[in-house]
Amino acid sequence: MVDFMDDTHFDKLSQLEELFEIRKQILDEFQCQSLEGAGAAAEKNTRILQLQLRETEHLSEKLSQTVSDLTTVLHLKEAELQYLQSRMSQYRQEAQNHARMSNTLKVTLSEFEFTIECQSKELAALCTEQQGLKETLAQACREKDELLQRWMEEKREEADRLNKYNDAQERFSTWTFSSHFKNRRSLVYRWNLLS
Repeated sequence: MVDFMDDTHFDKLSQLEELFEIRKQILDEFQCQSLEGAGAAAEKNTRILQLQLRETEHLSEKLSQTVSDLTTVLHLKEAELQYLQSRMSQYRQEAQNHARMSNTLKVTLSEFEFTIECQSKELAALCTEQQGLKETLAQACREKDELLQRWMEEKREEADRLNKYNDAQERFSTWTFSSHFKNRRSLVYRWNLLS
């Protein structure tokens, strides 16, 4: 990028313009005097004037070149300024887009935070409910075990009673059979005696 020309260039240009004006005035004055005066003084003045005219033309060319250079620099600076304004506009647009995106992300973040908070509360409630259900399940398991123990105890007692009953029945059957057999023998014996 081209840097802006400093004030010294413009000061030089101003000095050259002033010098050009002064020389031009001197030339005009000598031309007037040469028409009025005559002879050697006029010829000497004419040479001086010709030298000054060449010098003035040279200064004029330098001034023209400086003006041309400054015009070129000015055009470059205008183009650079347009480019920088375009970049600034682009960056401003990008900043606005980033700000909008940032706001959208902040809203989304707030929504997620709210969702997490709600789910945390729900999880805490579910954990409490689960703990209660675990305690209820443990109580139900203890009661089931107790009922199963009582049922098995009752079945054992019932089996003992049934075994005792069966033992008694068997003894009674054996006793009855043996009694019956003895009674029959005794009846047969008695019958035989009687006959």
